[in-house]
Amino acid sequence: MSSLKDFFVEPTDGVLFPAFMVGDKSTCRRKLKAEAKKWAKAYLAGREFPEPKLVGLLPGSIVFTHGGTADLIALGYNFIPNTNMVVIDGEAAKEEKLHFQCRAFTCSDLEYETESTADMHRTVAKAQVFQQVFAAFVCKFAWGALGMAICLFHYNSVASTIPRIAAALRHWETLDTLLYIDVHPSPISFTQLLHLYFKGNLAMWVDQPTGNIRADLQTAVEQMRQASSEEIYARLVGRLRELVDSEQDLENREWLRSPGVIEMGLEKRRQRDQHKYDNLTGGRIGEQYSFLIGVARAYGPDSEKYDPSFGAKT
Repeated sequence: MSSLKDFFVEPTDGVLFPAFMVGDKSTCRRKLKAEAKKWAKAYLAGREFPEPKLVGLLPGSIVFTHGGTADLIALGYNFIPNTNMVVIDGEAAKEEKLHFQCRAFTCSDLEYETESTADMHRTVAKAQVFQQVFAAFVCKFAWGALGMAICLFHYNSVASTIPRIAAALRHWETLDTLLYIDVHPSPISFTQLLHLYFKGNLAMWVDQPTGNIRADLQTAVEQMRQASSEEIYARLVGRLRELVDSEQDLENREWLRSPGVIEMGLEKRRQRDQHKYDNLTGGRIGEQYSFLIGVARAYGPDSEKYDPSFGAKT
């Protein structure tokens, strides 16, 4: 029979994570909502967010960075030995498969819940200010730096990407003592995790990669800090062209390769929504891939808006 004492250590030892990240899904959700109320109250009163209750994880422990995978394994789809799951055996059947997990992806859930509770999601401007304050606070801690690194639904402009990568680098030694399970249910290292989430940023901002992810991420941060708006635009256009060449599943690839098409697509996005344009500049592959799909569907040969001269007007 396992117990939590076999998994957790005293808060002064190990790698510290908030209590709302550790446990089964329903327990984490309940604790997170309570935490979000306290954080929203502090934010609206102009105070710093309160530091959450912490628990320590032993080095080598598994941290989940993808909710879907965590849910599947908690339901019993666990074919990987030594994943540091804790199963609490009990008389009630519902307790027999109760898995306690460290769920790092709930950091973004805390952000969403706090933002909603504080009613900061009504306008883009309020949401941006809130998320900047949130990220600045949580990135002081290893768990927050990890949570911001793996958050796919955050702002991905150059300005918002720099502190997130910098925080991951700052807490590298601590986070590198753990193992991670993301979309594929196999434990990976912190290096492998950051490559998974920042490979697009590296491709866009590192001209001569060394293969050392830690060093290359530092280079990316330095390049982004020094980049002018003209350089950001030039790198963005170049990176989008690289994606058109490499992503064979993209529709209308030949049309997207046409001179001026990508540039005009970017101009239309910037005119329509500067925020959405900025979201392309950090280098996240998901944002950029979605942009290319959107341009092809809105203006490409299969679109009702198709104009053979699209791009030539730039």
